[in-house]
Amino acid sequence: MKKLISLILIFTIFLSFIPMPTKGVTLAEYQKKVDQYIADYEKNQAEINKTQSEITSTNNEINNIKKEMISMAAEIGQLQEDVVLYKEEINKKELQIKKLIEYAQLSSGENLYLEYAFGAENITDLIYRMSVVEQMTDYNNEVIDELTGLIKKSQEREKEINQKEKELKSKQERLESLVSSLNEDKDSLSESGVTISKQIKIYKDQIKTYKDLGCKDNDVIGVDCATTVSAGTWRRPTTSGYITSEFKIRSGSLHRAVDIGNSMYGQNPYSTKIYAVASGTITSIYKDTYGALVVLIEHYDAKAGKYYTSNYCHMSKYNPAIYEGMKVTSNTWIGYMGMTGHATGPHLHLEIFPCRLYNLSDKNCSTWSKYVSFAKKQYNSGYKGPRGLIKFPSGLYNRWTTR
Repeated sequence: MKKLISLILIFTIFLSFIPMPTKGVTLAEYQKKVDQYIADYEKNQAEINKTQSEITSTNNEINNIKKEMISMAAEIGQLQEDVVLYKEEINKKELQIKKLIEYAQLSSGENLYLEYAFGAENITDLIYRMSVVEQMTDYNNEVIDELTGLIKKSQEREKEINQKEKELKSKQERLESLVSSLNEDKDSLSESGVTISKQIKIYKDQIKTYKDLGCKDNDVIGVDCATTVSAGTWRRPTTSGYITSEFKIRSGSLHRAVDIGNSMYGQNPYSTKIYAVASGTITSIYKDTYGALVVLIEHYDAKAGKYYTSNYCHMSKYNPAIYEGMKVTSNTWIGYMGMTGHATGPHLHLEIFPCRLYNLSDKNCSTWSKYVSFAKKQYNSGYKGPRGLIKFPSGLYNRWTTR
């Protein structure tokens, strides 16, 4: 009896060192998760619309700021022109005053009668003329004071506009940052992603796939049915190629993949076959938001005791033999390199993360938005992306010719 207990204890300890898959769910439980997600989506559609409305409103505010800044720039230009005219007018008035003062000084000097004899008929007329000179001088001084005041006001207004321009520019930057945080970097973030409605279709397709694979309501997915083989060795996805872009922050957003090209050395990228990077199960085949051909493969790494999803994007066409639910090995080719969707040249966008993308039993990656957030957290915590699992040549454009 003691020996039996000892054997059970040893066996229990032994099992504790064997990595086990994360807790599964039955088909019925998974169906409930899908139904709940759809219900939540419909319930939260108003909130989704509100967010989109906020984005639209913010963009409108940005456009209004731009219009106001254009208007203020025109006003500054006019103010600067006015200041030039005011200064010219002041110069004219100062010159007139100078002549009038000279006239007044001359009139009160020894040459008074000599200078005005031809103009003044008598002393009364002379006094009148001197009074006019004084009035004109006073008037010109008032005009100069007024113009000087206008210049001062124009310069103060220009300062106000410049300050407001700075404030509006700062506000514009904050609003654009808000749009960026709401919309993120759409092109980058949506690469290989789908809309929520298409996401729901993926979930429904999963249910159908599980049923096609023989899963019953009480079967635990991945244990009683739709089992996932161990990933085995991680391999390069192409026989030849080179990395053209790394897994890193790029243009302010995380590039979640390594991009692989094969256009150099006389190779035709469109005839370059894409292979699964490890053994696993194809979980989804779809077109992303921009029309890129995408394949998702789920792997279970027995050594690490965790699931991974490999994501292949921008292929020119699929291998017609692949299907959702298909078990693959690293020798299974799934399609050809291409540039479908949002791409500037033929390449493979390869993402690999330790989670189960579009699987509602995975709290980290059940939806696209959660997956994107999880990817950022992984990157920030030091995760190396595909390079952490697959041996690629270091640096960019360093070619390999074997898998």
